[in-house]
Amino acid sequence: MIERVVEITDHELHLSLYRGFMQVKKEGEEVGRVPLADMSVLLWSSLGSTISSRLISALLDNNVMIVFCGENFHPKGMIWPMENHHEHAGRVELQTAVSLPLQKRLWQQIITAKIKAQGEALKHFGLSDEGLTALAERVSSGDKEFFEAQAARRYWPALMGPGFHRDRKAGGINAMLNYGYAVLRASTARAVSACGLHPTFGLHHSNDHNPFRLVDDLMEPFRPVVDCQVRKLADAGQNEVNTSVKEKLAGILKMDFQSSRGKTPLFNCLLWMVQSLVNSFQSKNAGLELPSPLLPMACTKTE
Repeated sequence: MIERVVEITDHELHLSLYRGFMQVKKEGEEVGRVPLADMSVLLWSSLGSTISSRLISALLDNNVMIVFCGENFHPKGMIWPMENHHEHAGRVELQTAVSLPLQKRLWQQIITAKIKAQGEALKHFGLSDEGLTALAERVSSGDKEFFEAQAARRYWPALMGPGFHRDRKAGGINAMLNYGYAVLRASTARAVSACGLHPTFGLHHSNDHNPFRLVDDLMEPFRPVVDCQVRKLADAGQNEVNTSVKEKLAGILKMDFQSSRGKTPLFNCLLWMVQSLVNSFQSKNAGLELPSPLLPMACTKTE
């Protein structure tokens, strides 16, 4: 499976469907085409380009996530495939019947994994893990002690420097993080959709204005994958979202992880995690399948 992220930034393009391809034209002349079967995410950062309704329908038929980005590459919206799983209605009923204690136990597993991954990220760069490995072991059901927030206060200054603050509206490193998270969010959404779940019914996130609460819950353990890539780009002198940076951040989807099923790319890890979530709903026992280590193999090798 090819996990290809295609971004539209030019303001004078028209995208349409042509024989199984996304055809891109400028001033009536073709400037490119991409097989729909190769695409996983269409990132839309343009305010002046257009797209045909037939192409949108075909992209959704191929389970391609269409993500619209605003300023600083923070996602503003997403078009979601609704008819790609034969058990969609049953899965939604399953989601709405999940007990609060089970949701809390699943959230405990997610936050434990996220904090462990943050510790792994710090150690990858030769830094102290700031006690995150030990902190991860103390996360309780529902994370009622808010260890996720405590970990963040230790993690960001250690990884990005003492003056760094995570701000979605800021440029530089923050904008690079926004772009990487947009790619991760879209791929997580694709896995959720492929398993017939509805993105609105989350485990923890409760913002009434967020229709992708489940997606935002499930991507949490993998955020440090983006963080590591951004730190490497910053160390290489990159401080803005340019073409090279976008290519590197989109490349996280091709990174291999070590799992109980062997070496596998990120999308498979996301898909298996969502499948294990469905199994947890059905069995009423929390048991998320996650790779180990939680960072890709490229970030667990000694450099």
